[in-house]
Amino acid sequence: MMNRLKEWLGGTGGAPDEADQRYRPLAASGLELREGLPAYMAELEARLDEAMPEEWLKQVRERIRSSDPELSEIKHTWMERELKRHFFLLALLRKPPLYSADLERMWREMEAFSRDYEQFCERYAGYYIQPQQAAPPSPPGAAARQARGAYELLYGCLFQVQPESQLLIGPFHRLKLDAESLEELQASASPCAALGLLETSQDEKKAAIEALRQRLRERCALARRYHEAESAEDRDRCRDESDPSWVLLAYSLETEQSPYDPLSRAVRPEPTAEFEPGRTGSSVRSAIQPG
Repeated sequence: MMNRLKEWLGGTGGAPDEADQRYRPLAASGLELREGLPAYMAELEARLDEAMPEEWLKQVRERIRSSDPELSEIKHTWMERELKRHFFLLALLRKPPLYSADLERMWREMEAFSRDYEQFCERYAGYYIQPQQAAPPSPPGAAARQARGAYELLYGCLFQVQPESQLLIGPFHRLKLDAESLEELQASASPCAALGLLETSQDEKKAAIEALRQRLRERCALARRYHEAESAEDRDRCRDESDPSWVLLAYSLETEQSPYDPLSRAVRPEPTAEFEPGRTGSSVRSAIQPG
């Protein structure tokens, strides 16, 4: 139990080589943004890449590996991607929580190259980005659980969710969205403040964030229709388990008359012996199928 807890918090838990065997090589480069997002999101990813020169990332990589020689190259690439995803979220959300001690360590190692880090912050954000302290991925307290639920909803709306992501930032679909977030998503004129989306005066960014809100409202409406459907055929038309945000919303909106288990073995893929992810879409299904 303690080893598993350490893994969720970003540590290796057991022997490092055994833990690192859970990480497969990245199947695709970049952040793996989900399809159908506003063009601004691709532009934001391009700006992030341009602000992080490969030579600097190589120096960070060598610094981390020299202090932790048992860290595999494959796991490091996943850490690097997840930290880039966090920087991406920082451009859209009001200080999203950081759910990995591994990512905090990498972030602070980046900051140690002070000139490179300052240049990155200026090019990407226009201000100095203070490293965050890692929070537990299964947080106690209502406010922390609300923050985790909102984080999972937005993360799943933006990115493909793989088992390796969950090894670093914690398992998905263990918590439901709180009532305030659900009410805001179902109100067409709501700014969805409970989700932590930024308010901005930049026209293109403002339009992209509004499109993201609308996408989440549509996902919420589809999940509600799933529970209200009177026939299995109608229910199947409203089911979209390829979308992690839909899965979370369907779980959050379940009732006694219409239960929904996001971790049901009847519908989820067979997990690896080492790791059991939430039902987070087709990318996870194919990733953990035996070869």
